[in-house]
Amino acid sequence: MTPCETGGAPQEDAAILDWLEGAILNRCKGMETFKKLFTQLLRDSIDSVIDAPHTGRFRIHEIEKTEKTYLGTKIEIRFRHLLDVSRGYVLDLNIDGVEVDVKNTVATNWTIPPEAMGHPCVLISSDEQRAVCSLGLLVIREDCLNPGKNRDQKSSISRVGLSRVRWLLRNNPYPKNFWETIDEATLQGIVSAGRGTKRLAALFRLVQGTPITRSIVEALGQQKDSLKRLRKNGGARDQLIEEGIALLWGEKDRALVKRLQLPECSRDEFISFKPELDEDIQLLRDAGHL
Repeated sequence: MTPCETGGAPQEDAAILDWLEGAILNRCKGMETFKKLFTQLLRDSIDSVIDAPHTGRFRIHEIEKTEKTYLGTKIEIRFRHLLDVSRGYVLDLNIDGVEVDVKNTVATNWTIPPEAMGHPCVLISSDEQRAVCSLGLLVIREDCLNPGKNRDQKSSISRVGLSRVRWLLRNNPYPKNFWETIDEATLQGIVSAGRGTKRLAALFRLVQGTPITRSIVEALGQQKDSLKRLRKNGGARDQLIEEGIALLWGEKDRALVKRLQLPECSRDEFISFKPELDEDIQLLRDAGHL
């Protein structure tokens, strides 16, 4: 990885950023581990606020304005837990006795409270449509902020401030929201199919050859044991088999998935496939999937 850029930070701030960068990466046992843990932290935090299994929502633009604020709080709390540090007396983190603020955005800038002035800040952003995130470090100074303030007396970061950010991650990929990867027509075809089992059948009918996670199944199944809706004898498999579509499970059908040259599935993923070759049809029939 290329060295993290300090931008145009003053020399005294560069020393603080050196310390903060080292503190974060040391607590996460290096950049690669940090990157893996942080990007999953983002995915889990966003999914928990969208809360598809209990709200019928699938994408971040569907959440309320107040929930976007809560999302920032949730990411801050999980980030604090990731670093294994306590909350500061005034700001979000206390790292080795130094108060550090954490700010998250799903837009293009951050709003900084007056109490963060003179303190280091962790800036986090995520773009759900592109599935990329950034994490930067900045010491908040007067010239780092735009002059205007909102009703909470918070200011956005100025062009000067942005030039001083040290980016640990910049437009770095993080796990995608599956629902952002399908087009609107496909999504509507799934959600308009009915409830529970009918939705799951529509999902595996319309999205074939793609591993589908258990969490996606639970979002559509909307019951305590949503996997029951996938089984035979009343589940989505019955409808799919009638249409010549096989539904395979990564835990029990891994060898079959590989033999059919389908994308690899983990033990918590499912994949549907409508065979056209006679040998594939017979293979799936012999395995009890057609």
